[in-house]
Amino acid sequence: MRYLRAAASALILASAAAGQTSPTFDVASIRMATPAMGRGGDGMHGALPQIKVEPGTVTMRGVSFRNCVRWAYNVPEFQVNGPDWIDQQRYDVVAKAASPVAEDQLRLMFQSLLAERFKLAIHRQTKEDQAWVLSVAKNGPKFKESTSEGDVDFQMDPRSMQAGAKRMTVAQFTELFMPMLRAPIIDQTGLTGRYDMTIRLDKYVPEHPTGLSDMIPVLITAIQQELGLDLKTRKMPLDFVVIDRAEKTPAEN
Repeated sequence: MRYLRAAASALILASAAAGQTSPTFDVASIRMATPAMGRGGDGMHGALPQIKVEPGTVTMRGVSFRNCVRWAYNVPEFQVNGPDWIDQQRYDVVAKAASPVAEDQLRLMFQSLLAERFKLAIHRQTKEDQAWVLSVAKNGPKFKESTSEGDVDFQMDPRSMQAGAKRMTVAQFTELFMPMLRAPIIDQTGLTGRYDMTIRLDKYVPEHPTGLSDMIPVLITAIQQELGLDLKTRKMPLDFVVIDRAEKTPAEN
């Protein structure tokens, strides 16, 4: 993936050298959304930010600026570093190209949109850091590819600590647990479809939990038992997107 992103960056630089401009959307609307929430609330109480991608169109509802940057640069959210406000304010975004284009091209166009409307400037940094590597367990996954149509649907029941998702990718589902794990999850399952998944944690919680340190092994066990996936920690080189400059309020539409 790192080599693909490097190749994309090289193409942009080559276009600039040839006097061409970066690709842009034909029409784009960015509006401040309310209420604002902290990142810890994302998804876990039924308020999952929505990102819908169709050929030539990107629609985002209730997304943080961190969500916008991580989608544009195709990195997990914990690999975006910036000021505190990037998790606090929410935005609604609708961006349409003049004609249908592939998702990789949409990401490049979204990078240009963030630079234009938010004055975003970033640099990339690769460093060795702790990560969680997600892979398929010995007996295979315990969930099936979704057969229904529609947007992603995510529900969380705090009482039973049960989370359920429909039409969601494995990467999207497990990314919801990053705040608990406090490190990126690298998806190496090779599962690329959209799935219906359910995970219940309360069955694995010790009788007298002492805090977050007790919940991490609970989550690891539940992911293996309920989903048929393995989650292991590893030190590895990670690509970070570092925000050098960005304005909280976007320029006028």
